[in-house]
Amino acid sequence: MSTRGEMSPPLRRTPPPPASLPDDDDLLREILLRLPPRPSSLPRASLVCKRWRSLIGDPRFQRRFRGHHGKPPLLGFFLDEYSSCPFVPLLDRPDRIPGDRFFKPLHDGNRIVDCRHGLVLIFSSRQNTWPPRHLLVWDPVAREQCRLIFPPELDVDQMFIFNGAVLRPARSHGHFQVALVAHYVRADNPKRVFACLYSSENGTWSNIKSLQLQSFIASPEPSTLIGNSICWLIKEGHHHNRRYVIVEFDLDRQSLAVIELPPHIEAGISKLRIMPTENGGLGFIDLSGFHAEIWKRKPDSDGLAVWVLDRAIEFKELSSTLKGYLFLVGFAEESNALLLKIGSALFMVYLQSMEFKKLPNMTGFHSYYPFEFCYAAGTGIGDGMVEMK
Repeated sequence: MSTRGEMSPPLRRTPPPPASLPDDDDLLREILLRLPPRPSSLPRASLVCKRWRSLIGDPRFQRRFRGHHGKPPLLGFFLDEYSSCPFVPLLDRPDRIPGDRFFKPLHDGNRIVDCRHGLVLIFSSRQNTWPPRHLLVWDPVAREQCRLIFPPELDVDQMFIFNGAVLRPARSHGHFQVALVAHYVRADNPKRVFACLYSSENGTWSNIKSLQLQSFIASPEPSTLIGNSICWLIKEGHHHNRRYVIVEFDLDRQSLAVIELPPHIEAGISKLRIMPTENGGLGFIDLSGFHAEIWKRKPDSDGLAVWVLDRAIEFKELSSTLKGYLFLVGFAEESNALLLKIGSALFMVYLQSMEFKKLPNMTGFHSYYPFEFCYAAGTGIGDGMVEMK
């Protein structure tokens, strides 16, 4: 206040400097990241101009794009077929991927055993070759493959490696892991299961872990990833006295465990499949005719894990139009979708929405391996087959 009783003029405050705007390329990347994760999205955007194509073609951007969208779309599935592993596309145009884009011939004695995170695991048991028995980890999108030799402890005549699993660890940059399960084929101890894990990050197999089952091990089922554990349905027993148990291989602890199914669950052809629950826990689906029950594992009042019925499903749309037996022939983990077969007709059923999608008819009985991946077709992926590092 002045000495004359007048108000002094307000002090002028210097405004803060304007916040720095993001780089034009950074802003454009953030916009492109929000395109839908369909195969046609990035290729179409890359046609706008050379600048857009350069940004989209950067492998770092493509990794960010896949990470941003989380769960990838279900592009199709591979068949475990003699001398080849054909790819059957599921999406409509323009996102439909030609089957020959992911075609790979197989030699005698080779077979697909797993498919996950954009990778396919192939077993080879060819004789009179070197190496005599090995694995192939195949990346159909990058057209790369990695050959792995079986761990020496399991690569012996007395041992039968009957299943495996492939995955990309969380937050990994190009690394992958392969899990194997095996048992003795002679009278040594056919009830004992062995497992080990390969990491491409250090290029070594882990120590062999083992677990004793109650009876003879029969045919296995495809693996399911539950959290950071690989789970297999394994059939025990002989002939009519058979049952399924779940063998869990904890990848963090490098430990094996066996989990019993509810006593009333009967072993049958293509009627059971392990699946994650809504909160990512352990569950399974039991198919009987055109009726299915989903069970989940949860703690009881004493803190012990028990099986409880989560919900029941009626496939009325299929029973009203088709005759025959319904088989559960595949499960897509990321999409939470069942692959069902009746006669030559195939259907994909998305469990969250119960949406049915009719697929091309398929004669013969195959093993189906869903392929889920954020694939940007036509963004500079090479056409040559190279070895993965």
